[in-house]
Amino acid sequence: MKLKAIICGGKDDFGIFIKHPEIIEGFTGANGAGDTVEEAKKNLFECIDILIEENTISKDFLKENEIEFVFDISGFLKYYSNFISFAGMKAITGINQKQLWNYANGYRNPSKATSDKILKSVHSFGENLCKTHFIDLNL
Repeated sequence: MKLKAIICGGKDDFGIFIKHPEIIEGFTGANGAGDTVEEAKKNLFECIDILIEENTISKDFLKENEIEFVFDISGFLKYYSNFISFAGMKAITGINQKQLWNYANGYRNPSKATSDKILKSVHSFGENLCKTHFIDLNL
C-alpha cells in the first residue's frame, strides 16, 4: 500500500506525518520532526521502528507499504527557501515575500486558489529551466 507522508514547514523545524493512517489496521500514525527534511524523515523512520518494536505494527510494515514523501505548501517554501530567496519566489509566483514567509513558517495557510497559483508558477519556472541551453564560447 502507498502511504503519503506530508512534509510541513514550521517556525523552527520541519514536520512529517502520515496521511490517513487508519487505512492500515492497528496503525494510528507516525510523525517525525527535525531541523532539516532529512532529519525529519530519519525521525519518522525511528518512530516506525518503535511501533514495530512495540508490536503495534507488523515487522514487515516497511516492506508491505511504500511511503511517498510529498510537500505541503509550507514544507515546500521552507525547504526551497534555502535555494531560492523569498524575493526570487515573489518574482516567480507574484505573491508578496512576507506572505510567502508566513506560509513557509506555518503562520498562515494559503487558500486553495493561492496554493494552485504557487504550484502553477513553480511548474512554469521549472519548465523554463528545463529549456535552458548553454553554449561553449571557447569553440
